[in-house]
Amino acid sequence: MSIFKESDFKWRGGNVSRLEAIVDAVFAIAVTLLIVSRDIPKDFEEFTSVMLSFVGFGITFSFLFMIWYAHYLFHRRFGLEDYTTIILNSILIFFILFYIYPLKFLSEVLFGMWFGIYDNFIGPIDMQTLMIIYGIGVFVIWLILGLFYYRAYKHKNVLQLSSIETKITFETMQVYCLISFFGFISTIIAIANYPGLSGWLYCGIGPSIYFLMLYNKSVIRE
Repeated sequence: MSIFKESDFKWRGGNVSRLEAIVDAVFAIAVTLLIVSRDIPKDFEEFTSVMLSFVGFGITFSFLFMIWYAHYLFHRRFGLEDYTTIILNSILIFFILFYIYPLKFLSEVLFGMWFGIYDNFIGPIDMQTLMIIYGIGVFVIWLILGLFYYRAYKHKNVLQLSSIETKITFETMQVYCLISFFGFISTIIAIANYPGLSGWLYCGIGPSIYFLMLYNKSVIRE
C-alpha cells in the first residue's frame, strides 16, 4: 500500500557486521528450537498430531521471519551501530527468545482446537496468562523496531537521508509503533480477563495499517 519502493532507498549498510551476525544466529537458534522441541512420534496417531501442529509452526515461523526481515532492512538501509542501537539489539535478542515459545504454544493451542487434537495438551490452559505474555512480546519487539527507525529519523541529517528516504523512515516507524500499540492494548484487555477479545484485536492490525497508508498518501498529495 505504500507509495514508496525499496529502490527509492539507498542502502548504507556495508558487509554483514558482527552485530547483525549475532542477531541472525539468535534467529537461527529460535527456528531450531521450534523444530527440535518435538520428540519422535511413537505411533501413527501421534505422528498425525505432530504433522497438524506444523501449521502452528508455519505461523510461528512467518511471524519470526517478519521480525527478522524488519531487522535486516533497518541495518541494510542505515548501517547504524552506535551504542544505543547495540543496546536495542540486545533487548530484541532477549525478547525473541522470550517470545518464540508462547507464540508457538498459542498457535498449537488454536489449531489443536480447530483440528480436534486439543486433548493432546495435558492439563488446563490459562489463555489469559498466555495472551498477556504474547501481548507483552508483541508490544516490546515491535516497539524496539520502531525505536530503531526513530533513531534513524532523528539522525536523518547525519545519514544524509533524501526527502523520500525520510518519509519512508517515518512511515515505517509509524507502522511498527502501530503494531506495538496493538500489543499493548491487547495486553490490557487480557489483564481485564477478556483473552478472546485480546486475541481478535490483532485482526485490526492489517486494516489499521491500510488506513494509515491512505492517510499518509493523502497528506503527501496535499
